[in-house]
Amino acid sequence: MSYRSRVAKDLDRWIAEGLVEARNRETILQNLSQGRLAWSAAGAAAILGAVLLALAAISFVAANWAGMSRVLRFAVVLAALWAAYGGAALAFARRNEAVGHALALLGAALFGVGIVLTAQTFNMSAFRNTGVLIWTLGALVTALALPSRPVLILAALLGFSWVWLESFNPFAPDIIWSYLPLWLVTALAATRLKSLASWNLISAGLLVWIGFVIWEAGRGDTLSELEEMVLFTLVAGAIALAASFARDREITGSGTLTHWAALASVFTGWALQFPIADFGDAQDRSEIYAWIEIDERWARLFGIEGGAFLIPGAIAAGVILAFAFLRRARGALAGGAAGAIAAAALLALALPYLVRWAGPEMILVLRFALGAAIYAVSVGLILQGAREARRFVGGLGILLFIAQTLHVYGSLFGDLLDTALFFLVGGLLLFALSIGLTRVQKRLAVRSGDEGASA
Repeated sequence: MSYRSRVAKDLDRWIAEGLVEARNRETILQNLSQGRLAWSAAGAAAILGAVLLALAAISFVAANWAGMSRVLRFAVVLAALWAAYGGAALAFARRNEAVGHALALLGAALFGVGIVLTAQTFNMSAFRNTGVLIWTLGALVTALALPSRPVLILAALLGFSWVWLESFNPFAPDIIWSYLPLWLVTALAATRLKSLASWNLISAGLLVWIGFVIWEAGRGDTLSELEEMVLFTLVAGAIALAASFARDREITGSGTLTHWAALASVFTGWALQFPIADFGDAQDRSEIYAWIEIDERWARLFGIEGGAFLIPGAIAAGVILAFAFLRRARGALAGGAAGAIAAAALLALALPYLVRWAGPEMILVLRFALGAAIYAVSVGLILQGAREARRFVGGLGILLFIAQTLHVYGSLFGDLLDTALFFLVGGLLLFALSIGLTRVQKRLAVRSGDEGASA
């Protein structure tokens, strides 16, 4: 069912309940249509045609590479490039936006073909990642000049590809600081053009870049594996809380960034138990295999106490606390949820120090305690999603609950429980959770009805 159809169905129900006057129905639907860009078959066909033409240009140049002179190669690509941009300008002037966006997308793609041709002609093999950056900038300028969402999506995709390639490039700088201004400009463009597809790509790209920065910072035994994971969890959580504050103010794209950062923070937090479990397994194997170096494994996973983790970790945790209580003060977040977020942030910040303080003898206790905390977080997310009717939050809690249950079964009880018994217990737990959520929703519905009647 389309968005317009869903709104029309809701309007009919609201009219029947007396919430909306019948005479306003068509006006609302007309206003809705004006506010949303329609996705037409003609527009989709034009975009696909542009992609095929770009592939045709690449294939033509590749097939006739040996028989074409350098001048002819550049002439063919440049002619096709300017023909595409000229056709896009003409299409926009005649108000044929579908063809205009398609030809602009074709022009941006051919610009990349020209960059690749230049690199191959002059044998610039080390230029390939820089070429992707130049291609990104060209597509971004095109998207802003027209403006064009499809071209902006291409620019966001190219920016994500560039930071991904540079992250694994041994000749790249230790930290790719140039990605930050590129990300900011693309984010502003995505907000201006209201492109959620672009926001999905740049949100993923930002998290990849942050992960690369933390990994680089941890090289040379500056951070342990656990500290790297905790730091990423806290930074992603800080971004999620800051973006959710922007979402409360209805800034385009902030909800998308919130979802990506929350997903990264929650599941990296879930993975914090892996280094602890890894050391516990190494302890068990060391009793059989004398070659396993327990002290070396401990140092790699948990490190020694230093200041490289504490300062950035405390800053990230402070941002989480500040935005959690700021949203609580503005009524956008329940008091229990704000307290739970603050407790989770402080626990994550203290975890590396708790592990070092407890020592190898308490690893099993830490595994159980962390597992219980993860279960508590998953149930809290589910309850929060049910109370505020936020499907993403509730779904995230369910995914975390399932992932933790599978982890517990595989790592702790895999040799003790039969598979059928495991699924039986899991099914009963989910049914009990469903019954509990149903009761919570009924109580909330009764409470809201009583408040409405008293008002």
